[in-house]
Amino acid sequence: MRAERQAILTRDAEPVRFWAIIGEAALRTPVGGVEVMRAQLDHLTKMTERPNITLQVLPYSVGAHAGLSGPFLVLSFAVPNDSGVVWLENLSSSLYLDTQEEVTGYTLVFDDLRSSVLNPADSLEYIARIAQELGTKGS
Repeated sequence: MRAERQAILTRDAEPVRFWAIIGEAALRTPVGGVEVMRAQLDHLTKMTERPNITLQVLPYSVGAHAGLSGPFLVLSFAVPNDSGVVWLENLSSSLYLDTQEEVTGYTLVFDDLRSSVLNPADSLEYIARIAQELGTKGS
């Protein structure tokens, strides 16, 4: 599913709009070693060169925030009267929330998070600093 999702982000004809907020912990948690982490950070940076992708970092310094309950996706569609869908994923299943009240609640959380994150340019600089720190640890 993730590979298919990525394909619609990078297709030439009408790629979907994607706006991601990534917590600093996700950028700093060691997974696969220094080289893998560096490659992942580089991939994130390259993806933001696409006009349909926005990436922002939620730094530790924000403290407690509305997204602490876990990751979620708000999917919206260009269909009249469609409030969208929220997708929650856990270890063994996925949950789709589709009532207008649920989608509105998660949209408000996303909007609240957007008010706390670094702007896109500062987010890229932050990711570059993290990658540079990895370089000093990997030497």
